[in-house]
Amino acid sequence: MNENNVELSLEAKLKQHIGFEEGMDDSMLSSYLEYGKKYAEQATGKQSEHIILMVASMFYDFRVPEKELGQAMDALTPFFVQEVFSQNETEEETDK
Repeated sequence: MNENNVELSLEAKLKQHIGFEEGMDDSMLSSYLEYGKKYAEQATGKQSEHIILMVASMFYDFRVPEKELGQAMDALTPFFVQEVFSQNETEEETDK
């Protein structure tokens, strides 16, 4: 939460995460967030905010699909695995 005790929107958080500057074109940010949501859902079974932000920032950084985007997404695999494990642990604790 920010200093006004109001939660930032996902787009505002993405802007902070990528160091977005005033006056830059933000027309594609919502698309990157949608891609991030879909990718997170497929990779982990849910839409965790931190995973969405990481994936969306990768799409922002690599606007044109290329080999480096694939390598960047592969580098996120440990985060996806950790998210699934923590989700399973939480579900197991809830079932007890």
